[in-house]
Amino acid sequence: ASEGNSGNVIRPEDKANFVALLQEFRSQLNTYGASVGRTYDLTAFLPADSAKIDAGISASVFNSLTFATVQGYDFYGPWGPQTNHQSQLRNPANNPAPANQRFSVVDAVNKYLGMGAPANKLVVGVPA
Repeated sequence: ASEGNSGNVIRPEDKANFVALLQEFRSQLNTYGASVGRTYDLTAFLPADSAKIDAGISASVFNSLTFATVQGYDFYGPWGPQTNHQSQLRNPANNPAPANQRFSVVDAVNKYLGMGAPANKLVVGVPA
Protein backbone atom coordinates (compact mmCIF):
# COMPACT_ATOMS: atom_id res chain seq x y z
CA ALA A 1 0.00 0.00 0.00
CA SER A 2 1.04 3.60 -0.29
CA GLU A 3 1.55 6.03 2.53
CA GLY A 4 -0.79 8.78 1.32
CA ASN A 5 -0.37 11.50 3.90
CA SER A 6 2.90 11.45 5.80
CA GLY A 7 2.65 9.48 9.00
CA ASN A 8 -0.06 7.05 7.86
CA VAL A 9 0.62 3.48 8.94
CA ILE A 10 1.13 1.10 6.03
CA ARG A 11 1.82 -2.61 5.98
CA PRO A 12 3.02 -4.95 3.22
CA GLU A 13 -0.28 -6.85 3.29
CA ASP A 14 -2.39 -3.71 2.70
CA LYS A 15 -2.40 -4.16 -1.10
CA ALA A 16 -3.82 -7.69 -0.84
CA ASN A 17 -6.17 -6.62 1.95
CA PHE A 18 -7.61 -3.89 -0.30
CA VAL A 19 -8.41 -6.52 -2.94
CA ALA A 20 -10.01 -8.75 -0.28
CA LEU A 21 -12.03 -5.85 1.13
CA LEU A 22 -13.43 -4.98 -2.30
CA GLN A 23 -14.22 -8.65 -3.01
CA GLU A 24 -16.15 -8.89 0.25
CA PHE A 25 -18.03 -5.64 -0.39
CA ARG A 26 -18.90 -6.81 -3.92
CA SER A 27 -20.10 -10.18 -2.62
CA GLN A 28 -22.30 -8.63 0.04
CA LEU A 29 -23.68 -6.01 -2.35
CA ASN A 30 -24.56 -8.74 -4.84
CA THR A 31 -26.26 -10.85 -2.16
CA TYR A 32 -28.22 -7.91 -0.79
CA GLY A 33 -29.08 -6.67 -4.27
CA ALA A 34 -30.46 -10.07 -5.22
CA SER A 35 -32.65 -10.07 -2.09
CA VAL A 36 -34.21 -6.69 -2.93
CA GLY A 37 -34.18 -6.95 -6.72
CA ARG A 38 -31.58 -4.24 -7.32
CA THR A 39 -27.98 -3.92 -8.40
CA TYR A 40 -25.44 -1.70 -6.68
CA ASP A 41 -22.31 0.00 -7.90
CA LEU A 42 -19.02 -0.31 -6.08
CA THR A 43 -16.52 2.37 -7.03
CA ALA A 44 -13.16 3.67 -5.81
CA PHE A 45 -11.03 6.78 -6.15
CA LEU A 46 -7.53 5.71 -7.18
CA PRO A 47 -4.19 7.56 -7.21
CA ALA A 48 -2.39 8.96 -10.26
CA ASP A 49 1.10 8.64 -8.77
CA SER A 50 2.84 5.66 -10.41
CA ALA A 51 4.68 4.75 -7.19
CA LYS A 52 1.43 4.74 -5.21
CA ILE A 53 -0.27 2.64 -7.87
CA ASP A 54 2.56 0.09 -7.71
CA ALA A 55 2.53 0.07 -3.92
CA GLY A 56 -1.19 -0.16 -3.30
CA ILE A 57 -3.26 -1.13 -6.33
CA SER A 58 -3.58 -4.52 -7.99
CA ALA A 59 -5.34 -4.96 -11.35
CA SER A 60 -7.62 -7.47 -9.64
CA VAL A 61 -9.45 -4.63 -7.86
CA PHE A 62 -11.24 -4.03 -11.16
CA ASN A 63 -12.93 -7.44 -10.86
CA SER A 64 -14.93 -6.05 -7.95
CA LEU A 65 -15.42 -2.45 -9.03
CA THR A 66 -18.12 -1.08 -11.30
CA PHE A 67 -15.64 1.65 -12.20
CA ALA A 68 -12.72 3.54 -10.69
CA THR A 69 -12.13 7.28 -10.76
CA VAL A 70 -8.48 8.05 -11.43
CA GLN A 71 -7.24 11.19 -9.74
CA GLY A 72 -6.83 13.78 -12.50
CA TYR A 73 -6.04 16.75 -10.28
CA ASP A 74 -4.08 17.82 -7.22
CA PHE A 75 -0.89 16.63 -8.88
CA TYR A 76 0.94 19.57 -7.35
CA GLY A 77 0.03 22.08 -4.67
CA PRO A 78 1.19 23.94 -1.57
CA TRP A 79 2.48 20.70 -0.03
CA GLY A 80 5.29 20.57 -2.61
CA PRO A 81 8.51 22.56 -2.91
CA GLN A 82 7.61 24.33 -6.18
CA THR A 83 4.75 25.63 -8.27
CA ASN A 84 3.55 23.35 -11.06
CA HIS A 85 0.41 22.47 -13.02
CA GLN A 86 -2.36 21.28 -10.72
CA SER A 87 -4.10 19.16 -13.34
CA GLN A 88 -2.26 18.49 -16.58
CA LEU A 89 -3.30 16.20 -19.37
CA ARG A 90 0.30 15.47 -20.41
CA ASN A 91 3.71 16.18 -18.92
CA PRO A 92 5.39 19.12 -20.65
CA ALA A 93 8.99 18.67 -21.75
CA ASN A 94 10.05 21.40 -19.34
CA ASN A 95 8.28 20.01 -16.27
CA PRO A 96 10.45 21.24 -13.37
CA ALA A 97 9.53 18.34 -11.07
CA PRO A 98 12.01 15.51 -10.48
CA ALA A 99 11.44 12.60 -12.87
CA ASN A 100 9.77 10.44 -10.19
CA GLN A 101 7.35 13.27 -9.31
CA ARG A 102 5.96 14.09 -12.76
CA PHE A 103 2.25 13.40 -12.88
CA SER A 104 -0.30 13.65 -15.69
CA VAL A 105 -3.67 12.23 -16.64
CA VAL A 106 -2.19 10.40 -19.64
CA ASP A 107 0.56 8.81 -17.56
CA ALA A 108 -1.90 7.66 -14.89
CA VAL A 109 -4.41 6.19 -17.34
CA ASN A 110 -1.64 4.44 -19.29
CA LYS A 111 -0.28 3.00 -16.04
CA TYR A 112 -3.66 1.45 -15.20
CA LEU A 113 -4.18 0.16 -18.75
CA GLY A 114 -0.67 -1.31 -18.72
CA MET A 115 -1.39 -3.25 -15.54
CA GLY A 116 -4.52 -4.76 -17.08
CA ALA A 117 -7.31 -2.43 -15.98
CA PRO A 118 -10.23 -2.52 -18.41
CA ALA A 119 -10.57 0.83 -20.21
CA ASN A 120 -14.36 0.79 -19.75
CA LYS A 121 -13.90 0.88 -15.96
CA LEU A 122 -11.60 3.93 -15.86
CA VAL A 123 -13.07 7.37 -15.25
CA VAL A 124 -10.85 10.43 -14.99
CA GLY A 125 -11.63 12.92 -12.24
CA VAL A 126 -11.26 16.50 -13.44
CA PRO A 127 -11.17 19.73 -11.45
CA ALA A 128 -14.24 21.91 -11.50
